[in-house]
Amino acid sequence: MNRPLLPLAALALATQAAAAAEAEPAPPTAATQPATRHITQTYLRALPGKRAALIDYIRRNWFAMDRIGIARGLFTSYSLLDRAEGDDADWDVIVMVGYPTPEGHEAPGVAEAFRAIRAAHREEKIDGLGFAQLGVIVRHYPLVVADQSAGAPAARLN
Repeated sequence: MNRPLLPLAALALATQAAAAAEAEPAPPTAATQPATRHITQTYLRALPGKRAALIDYIRRNWFAMDRIGIARGLFTSYSLLDRAEGDDADWDVIVMVGYPTPEGHEAPGVAEAFRAIRAAHREEKIDGLGFAQLGVIVRHYPLVVADQSAGAPAARLN
């Protein structure tokens, strides 16, 4: 049976695609993802009428930096919790960041490394507004993880 030969360009493209697929890092698995040993919760209140913009700001700015922190091994996870409407509280959203050590942000090298990430970040304003025009930090809780279920999505917070 005679098969047509692939053009050389198509063969080269197929070879490059296969090599690129092999070079991509594997996504974290339970075996490669470090366990979360510390969680910092930051409670924030949006300024009047700015709740959606504050959430957008956090996603575009804080989480952009947190993704770099995860890639560099400083953090294990980050998440945003949005308070249900109608609940009476002095906060609107919680940002949670997971760390691989019980010391969290206070672990050796973490604060310095994150300062460098923050210095390199270029703020993306929302409708021309920065964080100070969108909301305020109400309080901050550093928490050591005492127990967690193995491999549970809630334990990884992503």
